[in-house]
Amino acid sequence: MSTVAVTIDYSNGAHKHFSSIPWKEGLTILGAIQASEEIVPGATISFGSDRVGHVLKLVIDGSPREDGPASEWVVWVNAKPFQGRLGTETSFGFKPDEREVNLLKPGDHVLIKQSLVP
Repeated sequence: MSTVAVTIDYSNGAHKHFSSIPWKEGLTILGAIQASEEIVPGATISFGSDRVGHVLKLVIDGSPREDGPASEWVVWVNAKPFQGRLGTETSFGFKPDEREVNLLKPGDHVLIKQSLVP
């Protein structure tokens, strides 16, 4: 079975690593992050979206907190910064050309790291 990996780095010394997320054709970065919810110890994922469905205000395990320092989640795929916008099925309907940059391949590694906003 082909897999992808997701590492969540909370930037406080804590990490969660999911090394065996099942890969299937059409798996997106957001899909892999959401799949971590189903693998023990799991992660709680929530987000809003803009008018065309791009991910806004991604929250993982309650972080970033609204009463904490301003921060955001930064995504890297295979040690390269992800330059696109995290898309949802809704956003791909509006902007189908964005799906390609959001797709993962077997063996890919997604690092999502909390970063303070300057």
